[in-house]
Amino acid sequence: MAFGQNCIRRCGNIDVPYPFGIEPGCYRDGFDLSCNVTESKLYAGNIEIIGMDVLNGQARVYKRISWDCHDPIAPSKESIAMDLTGSPFTFSDTRNKFTAIGCDTIALFVGSTDQSYSTGCVSICNDNTTFSNGSCFGAGCCQTSILPGLQFFNITFSSTGHKDISWDNPCSFAFLVDGSWYSFRTTDLNETDFYDRNDGRVPMVLDWSIGDVGCEEARQNSTSYACRSNNSRCLNATNGIGYLCNCSSGYQGNPYVEGGCEDIDECTDRNTYPCHGSCTNLPGSYLCACPKGMRGNPHEECFPSSERSKTIIAATVSVGGGSVLLLVATVALWRVVKQRTVQKRKEKFYQQNLELLRKEQSSSSDVALIERMKMYELEELDKATNHFDKTRIIGGGGHGHVYKGILSDQRVVAIKIPNISNQVELAQFINEVFILSQTNHRNVVKLFGCCLQTQVPLLVFEFISGGTLSDHLLAGEGISPLSFEDRLRIATEVAKALSYLHTEASITIFHRDIKSSNILLDERKTAKLADFGASRSVSVEQTSVATAVQGTFGYLDPEYHQTGRLTEKSDVYSFGVILAELLTGQLAIPRQENNVVRYLVMDFLVALKQKSLFKVIDPLVLNEGSQEAVKRIARLAETCLKLSGNDRPTMREVEDELEAIRSKKAKADDTMVSVNSGRSSVGGGAASSETSRRIRTGQYRSKRQFPNDDGIDLGNPGIMSRLGSTTSSEASGRSSTTQYSMEMEVCSREREREREQPRGTKIF
Repeated sequence: MAFGQNCIRRCGNIDVPYPFGIEPGCYRDGFDLSCNVTESKLYAGNIEIIGMDVLNGQARVYKRISWDCHDPIAPSKESIAMDLTGSPFTFSDTRNKFTAIGCDTIALFVGSTDQSYSTGCVSICNDNTTFSNGSCFGAGCCQTSILPGLQFFNITFSSTGHKDISWDNPCSFAFLVDGSWYSFRTTDLNETDFYDRNDGRVPMVLDWSIGDVGCEEARQNSTSYACRSNNSRCLNATNGIGYLCNCSSGYQGNPYVEGGCEDIDECTDRNTYPCHGSCTNLPGSYLCACPKGMRGNPHEECFPSSERSKTIIAATVSVGGGSVLLLVATVALWRVVKQRTVQKRKEKFYQQNLELLRKEQSSSSDVALIERMKMYELEELDKATNHFDKTRIIGGGGHGHVYKGILSDQRVVAIKIPNISNQVELAQFINEVFILSQTNHRNVVKLFGCCLQTQVPLLVFEFISGGTLSDHLLAGEGISPLSFEDRLRIATEVAKALSYLHTEASITIFHRDIKSSNILLDERKTAKLADFGASRSVSVEQTSVATAVQGTFGYLDPEYHQTGRLTEKSDVYSFGVILAELLTGQLAIPRQENNVVRYLVMDFLVALKQKSLFKVIDPLVLNEGSQEAVKRIARLAETCLKLSGNDRPTMREVEDELEAIRSKKAKADDTMVSVNSGRSSVGGGAASSETSRRIRTGQYRSKRQFPNDDGIDLGNPGIMSRLGSTTSSEASGRSSTTQYSMEMEVCSREREREREQPRGTKIF
């Protein structure tokens, strides 16, 4: 714990401030580093440190790049893992981006906190792709955020087999990188140019914190409390657990050392602390005043005052006793000037954000959109969140934070504050404002209004207290599992919301990021579709839009992934994944089991093909739901998951079918026929008769039969026998990349065969 007075505090050109140290007795427990004197390099274990930031609790380090080079004869790859377990470090979710480069690249980031976590991104391009320096949205380069608090990750690769890629780009690269450092260059796609130029490594940022308790508890133990300096303050860590120390406002230095926080002499740094008058340094502050005979804002400009002003000032000074009243008047003037400065900034941001909204509105026929939108004052939201108290945070991550707030009318709301680092992300956020302002449906989260007086607009939503669908599927501590009835109702409500977005809203909206964590549940477990940041709106005449591939690994439509064309059927595919999640109780995010990455959709479809559906169904669903209902929902999910969008139903047809299943009023020709009949049909009421007819006639799926109560014969066993081999004991040791590549290869083969077969034939 002791801070040695004669400790080495530098390694090469890098400062080593306490609580870190190199020699025994020079560092806090767990913060020991080593210095390679020969190379003048600083290390934490085997991790090279290239920069330290004590005040923000961050360290900048180098990490090797993972790569996968395609060669039909001798492919080669190197997947890099990183483990910080047992150290005070975590991977910064606010500073880093998981990034992949390549023209046939599927990169998966597998991390862990208290439970398994995976994310990833897809980068596709060909000879006709137009690249742009600085653009990293799926064409040659892709990026995604990570969860906070991670201490371990591994990177794996997959591809579509390089069969449709003629672009001369044999290598894929993936890495976690400081987002402010990396900017995509088109030359990064030229063989190993990127790898060689950066010596096979990139910088990333690690967060660190003190201990495993917050400030309030830490202060109770004066011996171990790390904020040693006077004029220091404690801040709870925002990434993981523990706390950090900072110097109080007006002081600078090292708060972890006694006497480390020293007063800033603002008067000696006029660039940082502008003063165009007389400057007086004060403990923790400074006083700036215009000289006698001058007036104005001394921080900006002083100019000669009028004789009347001089008389007033002179009278004030003489009556009040001179310097005391002058000091009071100066402080009052400073407050007025500060308020005016803040007001000007708010007006500036308001106009900037309003202009972006107007640009979005120009594409809509609703010219009164902005006028109808509720505009909140920043002061009201600040008060509603108790000055954006961190204890009010109810969600968020790399994309920003969501605060719980109570408005003056006692309404409880959710206030979204995004992390936005560039104009593209700001435009996406404005897009969310625009889209949500044009929706009005009981199963779509309601936007009450927004605040445009900040650099990044704030959104005010209805407060949904029940958590996300993914929370309930995981059924963590304090969360009861969803009943079968609840699951079926939630599926129907989400289908209604998507059907509304596709066909009934004032503009056609493709959500583009349907997943269980974007489905909120209120206290009655009513579903509310949320997070429209990635959504796209089109005119009612349009059926698709070309766009950079964006979405979440495990839910992404493979056809959209390959073609870059977003349609309503892309949402249908993602909804099919939701149905599989509701039936199995498993999340679609890829998970690692015995060093093999498993994919829910693949396991679900394999079970259907191998007539072992009930082996993957959640036991709760089997206990509470009838076999008939479970089979019908599984069949509907399989239809939504068809490879070709043309062979998927619309969301209206999906809604009708789910309503029919819920109503339990299926007619005889719409129910499943007996096992021995060799025929299959889908039940439905009057609302779904047309849907059922199309399904029975094979327009959306082939005829199927149920040879036993344990599974569904979906035909075409040859395809799934090949897919199924990846889950057999013989293949248990295969890598996740091989497994996923096989799935993509089979999909590609079946896409070609699909063009040659009748429409009613089942194709995965």
